[in-house]
Amino acid sequence: MKKIRQITLLFLIIILMAHAGCMSTTSPARGGLSGTVTDAAGNPLSGVKITTADSATMSDIYGKWALESLSPQMTEITASRDQYQSQKLTIEVLSGEILENIVFVLPADSELYDVQVSSVSSTKANVTFYTRNNAVGYIKYGINALLNHTTPVGAEGKLHQFNLENLTPASSYRFKCVATDELGRALESETKNFTTAYTARGDAPSGLAIAKTANSNLLQISWNQDSGSDLAGFALYRSQSSQGPFMSLGTGIIRQNAYADLDVQPGVKYYYRVTRLSSSGDESPPSAVESFLMPGVITQNAVWTVQESPYLLTGDLTVAAGASLVIDKGVSIGVAIGDQWDADSATDLIDISVKGTLMVQGTAASPVTITSMGSAPQAGDWNGITFENIADLSTSMVKGLKLSFAENGIKGVAGLPNISESSIYNCRVAGVVCESGRKDVILRTIQVDTCASGISVSNSPDVNVKIFDSTLSRCIYGIVCRDNKYVEIKRNTIALASVSGIDVGNSDATSKVYNNIVGYGSSGSGIICRGNDEIRRNTVQSNIGIEIKAPAEADVESAILAYNIRSNLILADKSRNCVGVFYSGKIASATHTINVQYNAVWNVATSRKYIDSEGASFFASAYVSADISLSEIAGAALYGGNPFAAVPGADFSYVPSSVELKGTGYDGDTIGAEDASG
Repeated sequence: MKKIRQITLLFLIIILMAHAGCMSTTSPARGGLSGTVTDAAGNPLSGVKITTADSATMSDIYGKWALESLSPQMTEITASRDQYQSQKLTIEVLSGEILENIVFVLPADSELYDVQVSSVSSTKANVTFYTRNNAVGYIKYGINALLNHTTPVGAEGKLHQFNLENLTPASSYRFKCVATDELGRALESETKNFTTAYTARGDAPSGLAIAKTANSNLLQISWNQDSGSDLAGFALYRSQSSQGPFMSLGTGIIRQNAYADLDVQPGVKYYYRVTRLSSSGDESPPSAVESFLMPGVITQNAVWTVQESPYLLTGDLTVAAGASLVIDKGVSIGVAIGDQWDADSATDLIDISVKGTLMVQGTAASPVTITSMGSAPQAGDWNGITFENIADLSTSMVKGLKLSFAENGIKGVAGLPNISESSIYNCRVAGVVCESGRKDVILRTIQVDTCASGISVSNSPDVNVKIFDSTLSRCIYGIVCRDNKYVEIKRNTIALASVSGIDVGNSDATSKVYNNIVGYGSSGSGIICRGNDEIRRNTVQSNIGIEIKAPAEADVESAILAYNIRSNLILADKSRNCVGVFYSGKIASATHTINVQYNAVWNVATSRKYIDSEGASFFASAYVSADISLSEIAGAALYGGNPFAAVPGADFSYVPSSVELKGTGYDGDTIGAEDASG
């Protein structure tokens, strides 16, 4: 029996030990906080209540305090005492540690004082308060306890005045005055109240309209007359942003339904709205907002942003010397047909004229767009962008521009800034045109479509010209580049040119016309050479592949010229009387040398390569080099198929399907603009 009791006792002990093991947990050690409280002067402050959500203590005569046995977590701690402003801190309590040296500085209530509310109407109220030291402040207010409205921060000082506007009539508002003084202390008043008056407010004015007075920088703002009762006048507001803030215009109530705004600057977009005032000063809701882009001469730097887009230009705009206009990506600009504010507006097309700096900062994804506002836009609806002869070309830039329906898209009277990643279409005269350049002309990755002339650069004998990686379609003249100095025209694609794809004749003998494709249904002459430009490694499909003309100089006898036609692939349909290389000039002197070397002239339709012997028209003179004749051999096909079967599309491939032309051109070139297969 005794043995049974011993076994039972042992069993109970085991159960109790197991139970104790199951019940035990590992809890994080608790932590603590300690610190001091001072007044604004740094003196210890006793009797300050220090509280958290689950603990509290008081500061002693030395301003010291401590809280112990706090749960490890983020904890909000508050210091408060009568006649002082409370302060809150959020502090992390650490497990098993006491965080020391936490300092509260409590401003006395008198640091922010004399809060006053005045001029309370149905929609407005004025609030003033003072701070003991210089401070910046604002008002938090609202109908409910959230105080979900704030005023802009006021100017630094000791007197702080704020106007609360657009309030709801017959409503109770709560507000607090908030400031940060020069010592970095946060000051806050107690919550106060006011109630707006009841009013039967009139309707918002209608018919707001804006017009520019001819030949002046004055805007005339008008709105419909108001015949309602209790009308004291109107209040007009203006902003330079659709989001405000709107500032009152005039010195008081406007008695008429019109206002002349003299304080405006060209190149700035202004926003207006108007309200109706009763005799008690109550104000109606605002009218619909109307905007106006001020045309004229920009004399101060201006920036156009996508936030305020679109910009509607109704008159000439000039960027004066020394001033700048920056147009950010994504901005849309509409141009009216005819200047609406000049006496000759019926015939005067709108100009964007640059005498200072213009920076167009578009991207491929977010271009800057400039186009006609006409209901049925036509080429020549406006004059385009003109860089005048005093424009600052070194600081100007055009990138990511999409321009259409102008007379000339971009015109340089005496040069152009760098232009890239832009598209210009439906211009009556030219997409890009430049004469008498005084700075190197660099044009890259430009698309021009349906303009009389695509890109034209001429009469610039002292600068270099570079036209790279551009695409020109449906232009009478693709690229015209003549009477310049050193020229590089490389890797461009010209489609559907009706008179000429590329027309060159420049003074430097090392000028290069390389790796261009002239095709996709072009007629006329693919490339016209007038001497001193090397026409090399191009692919050309046109009625006349390459035409050699005499130069335009008056004294052709004394001109020293070298025509170099090398390593080009020319597609000529014999059945349609197409010509591979055609000489139409007059060579009158031995100083004129024509080198037609290592070109391939193909009739893809019959798979024949030929020159002269197979019908290509080439009229030589005594000064033509002797190696122009190529042996008749079977020609290769193109990956795109037969370009004579139909008008090729823009995606037609001119890549030869044979390695026959690879490395077989002049000086080891591959013949043609495209690398041959293999």
